[in-house]
Amino acid sequence: MEANRRTIIKGAGAAGVIGGTAAFTSACGTDDQKQGSGQESGGAGASVPADDVPVGSGTVVDETYVVTQPKAGEFHAFTSVCTHQGCQVRTVTEDKITCPCHGSQFSTTSGEVITGPATDPLQKFTVEESGGTLTIS
Repeated sequence: MEANRRTIIKGAGAAGVIGGTAAFTSACGTDDQKQGSGQESGGAGASVPADDVPVGSGTVVDETYVVTQPKAGEFHAFTSVCTHQGCQVRTVTEDKITCPCHGSQFSTTSGEVITGPATDPLQKFTVEESGGTLTIS
């Protein structure tokens, strides 16, 4: 009977690990999902009204880019996909872009890592303003 209990306990532990891995992958993305996002190939670009990007903060555009405006009229654009595990960044303040999954923080002006676990910066894109519209490429 003791061998059967061990077998059952080991099996339950393995199922927990597999289930936990599936939940983690779903929440944070996989390498395939990150590569399929269009970020490495430059993406197709996007447009957003400049008024939609708050001063001292930023916004996620098309679930692909994060556009920041740390100071009035100063716009920056980066991939919205965290370089650590592929989660989408969500919180933007005047000086930080924060990933909700593991707390990585990036500069709103350069995309450089401020706080890990991420070690690579966010990919930067060009932002051009014309007639109140920002074009990201």
